[in-house]
Amino acid sequence: MNKARKVIGSKSLFFLEAAAVSVPAAGTGSIAGPASASNKPDVTDPLYIDIGPVKWNSAQSGKTEKYMSPAGGGAYVVEDEIPLSRGKTLKGKLEKMTNLFVALRDSATIPSSGVGGVYNPLSAAPNVRGWLHIEERDQNNVLINTVEMWVSLRASGDTNMDDKASETPVEAEVLYSTLNVGNLT
Repeated sequence: MNKARKVIGSKSLFFLEAAAVSVPAAGTGSIAGPASASNKPDVTDPLYIDIGPVKWNSAQSGKTEKYMSPAGGGAYVVEDEIPLSRGKTLKGKLEKMTNLFVALRDSATIPSSGVGGVYNPLSAAPNVRGWLHIEERDQNNVLINTVEMWVSLRASGDTNMDDKASETPVEAEVLYSTLNVGNLT
């Protein structure tokens, strides 16, 4: 067992659906235009929102069907397990106060530029779609994993607004995109 390689922290960025991609991701066929499941920005695009260090928990979901066949003597045995569906949900807490934090907490449409302005609570859906970029590092601050996923992000609990640091629990449901990718280093 390799005890030296541990994920100690992560940095997370989020790019809102339909925000203008000015730096398309290389090698993906993406273009300058609105972000979507088929149009991904490069991590250097200035409209990526730095949502700070988020400790993500990951859960797999899905459904399988057992394939049974007779085993010579008439009794049926499980011969295979066939996956029928699969999914992935990430859970974490946003601690950094950003426009995205306000959008999720208040179900509001907010500027994607990061610049402040007037917004209307409950003017938007409780979830936002976009590209989630996560960089995981070890105890020596060495990058060990990078993953980019098209997700639906929503607040999943109460935001504390007391004398402690504000936290908003969030869930990111990974949505299908041919551009979802991870890179272990």
